[in-house]
Amino acid sequence: LLSGQYKTSRFVLLNSFRFISLLKTAAKSMGNSDTDSTTSESDSSGELDVGSKRFNPLKALYSAKLKVPVPKARLHDNISSLEGKQLTLGGFTEKFDEARIRQIRAAQNKPKLAENEMPQRRFLPEQGPVTRVRSIRHTKNIFIRLEKGFEGPLGQLQRWMEGRNRVRVSIRKQKGVRGHVSGVLELFDKHWNLALSDVCETWTRRKYRYSENRQHPDSMEAPRDCSERLRRLGIVLPELKVRPADGKKNVIITRKVPQLLVKGEMVVLVTLEPGEPQASTSKGTK
Repeated sequence: LLSGQYKTSRFVLLNSFRFISLLKTAAKSMGNSDTDSTTSESDSSGELDVGSKRFNPLKALYSAKLKVPVPKARLHDNISSLEGKQLTLGGFTEKFDEARIRQIRAAQNKPKLAENEMPQRRFLPEQGPVTRVRSIRHTKNIFIRLEKGFEGPLGQLQRWMEGRNRVRVSIRKQKGVRGHVSGVLELFDKHWNLALSDVCETWTRRKYRYSENRQHPDSMEAPRDCSERLRRLGIVLPELKVRPADGKKNVIITRKVPQLLVKGEMVVLVTLEPGEPQASTSKGTK
């Protein structure tokens, strides 16, 4: 009986000790959990604090509990943008001023090209194109050549031109001499191209033999007078004078024009007009 009671009391004591140890373990675990939760909360607040050494930027990006220390702080796209603006002002010691930044950048920007202006390459003074000034003394024209003077037959033409003498120029045709032109010599060149004024032109041609018109009268157009149309256009045709030549087959035609240019290839001979006083040769050729 005594041994049975002893065994029962021993079992109760062992179970009591086990229960107490379980309570202590549970209490300890509960205390540790409270400490861990407090520590985790403090760690979390430290990682989200911008001024803390334990600040975690990655966690701050994804956390909804983050609070900006300065709510009125200026927003920038990134750190490089802020750094560029501060360097424009002169460094981080300078006060941030958006208007001043715009003024500085506007002054530093290069002026834009106009719409019609083409971009040009910039040369140094020694790299630029060489400007060449053409010498005036090498310029040649008919007036400078006349001032210099001619020799031989062209010299005689120059004396007649300076003396305002009337000259007679014989004109050629395909076979033989066509006629002559009389006038005051104004200009000439080495190719014997002559410019004359107050011109009287005389040439010879065959008589026109008009044959009988055998067309039907209904198909022929009546001749029209174009003098009024020419007058409106300001065209004045020189009057032609026709007189019979020595033979019966030719006629002599004369007309007067104010100016006339004779090509050198048509010139046969140039002489003074009959009855014109001979030009003085005391000047000589230049």
